[in-house]
Amino acid sequence: MGELETCLALLFKRKGKNVLSEKELVFSASMDFRWFTPKEAQSLLDLGIRKGLLERTDGLVKPTFDYKKVEIPMNYKPTKRVLTEDRDDVSLFARLLEAISATSGLTKRDAVARINKIQERLGVDVEVAALALAKEVGADTSKLEDLVRKEVLER
Repeated sequence: MGELETCLALLFKRKGKNVLSEKELVFSASMDFRWFTPKEAQSLLDLGIRKGLLERTDGLVKPTFDYKKVEIPMNYKPTKRVLTEDRDDVSLFARLLEAISATSGLTKRDAVARINKIQERLGVDVEVAALALAKEVGADTSKLEDLVRKEVLER
C-alpha cells in the first residue's frame, strides 16, 4: 500500500464511515486532523479519485479498496509528498520501466540493460524499446502506447 491509500484509509477509519461527503473528507484532512490546508486537502480528494482509490457519486465519496484492512502505523501523519503521487508527473519511460519490472520480476537495472540492447539493435527511441520489452514480458501497456506514439512523433 502506498502513502495515499494509508492516508485515505485513516480518514475513513477515524470517521467510522464507509461513505463521506466531499466536503467532509476535505474538512477532516484539513481542519480536524490539520494535515493539509483546505486546498491541499481538495488535491488529496482529487488525486484519490484520479488514481481510482475513491469513487465519487452525487457529492459523496467512498473508497474502492478495503480500507479496513490497511494497517496504519501508530501516530501516523501523512507527508506532503502524498499529494505528488500523481503518475502524470512521472516520465513515460519510468512508467514503462515500472510496468516491466512489476510484470517480469526483473530489477529496474536489468530491465534498463535489456531496453538499451533493444534500442541499439533496432535503432529506435528508448520509449519504443521499452514498449517492445514490455510486450515481450507480457506487461499491460495499453494505456501507454498512444502516449509513446505521441511523444515519439513530436520529436
